[in-house]
Amino acid sequence: MGKVRWTGWTVALATLLVAAGVQSARADVASDLPAAQLVYPRIVVNSAIPAGYGTDTLIRLTNTSPIPVNLKCFYVNANGHCSRNNKVCGGTSGYTCTTDDGSCTPGWMETDFHVNLTSYQPLEWSASEGLSSVPIPYGVCFNNPLFTCGSNAECDYYGIGGFCSAALAGTNAGTRIPPVSEDPYNGSLRCFAVSPETGNPVVRNDLKGEAVVLAGNLVASPDMNSYNAIGIQAKGSFGADLGDGPTYRMGPGDGGEYNACPTVAILNHFFQDAPDTLPAPGVVATRITIVPCSDDYLHQVGGSAVMQYLVFNEFEQRFSTSRTVNCYQEIELCNIDTPTCSRSIFNINVAGTVVGQTRINAIPLTNAPNLPSRMLVLATEKHTNSYGPHTAAFNVHFAGTSDTADTLTIP
Repeated sequence: MGKVRWTGWTVALATLLVAAGVQSARADVASDLPAAQLVYPRIVVNSAIPAGYGTDTLIRLTNTSPIPVNLKCFYVNANGHCSRNNKVCGGTSGYTCTTDDGSCTPGWMETDFHVNLTSYQPLEWSASEGLSSVPIPYGVCFNNPLFTCGSNAECDYYGIGGFCSAALAGTNAGTRIPPVSEDPYNGSLRCFAVSPETGNPVVRNDLKGEAVVLAGNLVASPDMNSYNAIGIQAKGSFGADLGDGPTYRMGPGDGGEYNACPTVAILNHFFQDAPDTLPAPGVVATRITIVPCSDDYLHQVGGSAVMQYLVFNEFEQRFSTSRTVNCYQEIELCNIDTPTCSRSIFNINVAGTVVGQTRINAIPLTNAPNLPSRMLVLATEKHTNSYGPHTAAFNVHFAGTSDTADTLTIP
């Protein structure tokens, strides 16, 4: 494998900037910190025949606080559908509309649900099944856990005194997690902390999450990859109600209720068809998933932007291309600039080196009916050899903060 040649000049440039008193830009969103809002960019489901084979996503959601937290969540179904018969097309379905089917029309449709987490609780469910019963439906009396309760008064009514653990530790009562709306399914998930009294978003930077994508033989030997949910922190004092909305801003400085979205995503990657020799000869391909920072769940509109790609190979040679994203996009790097991968600037034979770095900048589309938005990016690397495909998802590095606010509009 070749060595990345930009290391030397990057370090030298960074040293020069620090010496000059210039600090490197950072993003206000992160995948390694608790936050009040979580975005899972890639939720996929595809049940296949025979039974036990296909694709599913396990979703993990954790409260890192000793205080219970309430959440409102939105699945976004980004499936395409054939215009004449509504068959699911593209994405994990792998289906291409025929002449009789019509054209593959992109979609965007949300489904909302509520989750209540107890003190320090992790909760997990599969996207294909949802969660029909919750692990902690009621509280229990502290002096006698055999008695369930909903308040301290109920424990007093039983004559055993003490207090109801639900009053402090919480309960999962009220949690209703449906399965995704279609199978096959391509889409995303966004959850944010809300007030149990008003239902408004609140400042509770206590949430973390992960997703595990399973493919192949789901029972005996699944091909698994996982990633961290992207966290967007709320501003203000702990527990503060962010107001009735319905629109909330993710802006720089004091210009929003949440931290600003990033301006640049930085992706280190193999170029398409790069050789992979372990454990057997094969090739590498990288796919990215792009979701908007701005979403309007009230009017069923997703964010839009022109994605600018600045690509560097190991010799510091530069290539560039661009592509529009409306609402959601999952695409292999080599298909960003051309449908023929062998001709792409992301192909090893065009780029000329094994690995490279791509800086991805979102230019929000402001012309109606587009909802202007910065974008969040996730990468999935696929190694294919005689042992079959093996994938690894990973979070990209975000840099910079948008100078204009992105928006979240909820019903």
